[in-house]
Amino acid sequence: MTDQSELNSRAALCRKLAQREPANRIFWIAEAESWSRLSKEKRPGEDGVKIASGILVRLRTQSAKFLAILV
Repeated sequence: MTDQSELNSRAALCRKLAQREPANRIFWIAEAESWSRLSKEKRPGEDGVKIASGILVRLRTQSAKFLAILV
């Protein structure tokens, strides 16, 4: 499972991409906010709301694509 520090790292990455790609700035800022919001949610087992598996798969796929851009 993705931990909070990884979600925060993904948000930071999106903010850096927003600076590097002004044409896509709105998209990257929105993604950063999404990752930040997820990092603040309580984890399953901590009386928090579980993230639907389909959404989690989508987020992981997007994250992999974003990270591939930097490589």
